[in-house]
Parts: sequence; structure tokens; C-alpha cells
Amino acid sequence: MTPTAVSKTSLVRYDAYEGAGGHQSASIALLDAGRSGVVVSAIQGRDYARIYVKELDRGRPNVALSPEEEEAVERAMAS
Repeated sequence: MTPTAVSKTSLVRYDAYEGAGGHQSASIALLDAGRSGVVVSAIQGRDYARIYVKELDRGRPNVALSPEEEEAVERAMAS
């Protein structure tokens, strides 16, 4: 396997809004062995869904990560 191939993944499901229920929001980390890759988050509201993509370069995000996104990155690197 090459060092830049996606080899570390993790999915974190959660309620983005209090009282939403069902853990319908999710963040997935797709990383290589050097902690580079992307975190994709889908935030589910009552009437809408939003998708965010944040890049990581050697563990450094291009935009601040939410706690759930950070958890997805840490879980991926632990696998």
C-alpha cells in the first residue's frame, strides 16, 4: 500500500441540534498514514441538510474542526 492511499477511516454519528434525536448528522474522516485527507460532515436540521468538506494536511485542517470532526480524525488514526 502506498503512504498516500486512504488507509484510515472513521465515522461519528451525532445529533447536531439539541432535541433532534436519531443521530442523523455524521462526520467521516478519510485519511492516509500521514494524517492527510478530508473530513466530510453532513449536518441534518429539521428542514435541511448541509455538507461540509475540510482538508487535512499532515494533521492540520484548513478550517477549524468541530469536536465531532476531531473525534472522527482521532478514531481514524487509532484504527
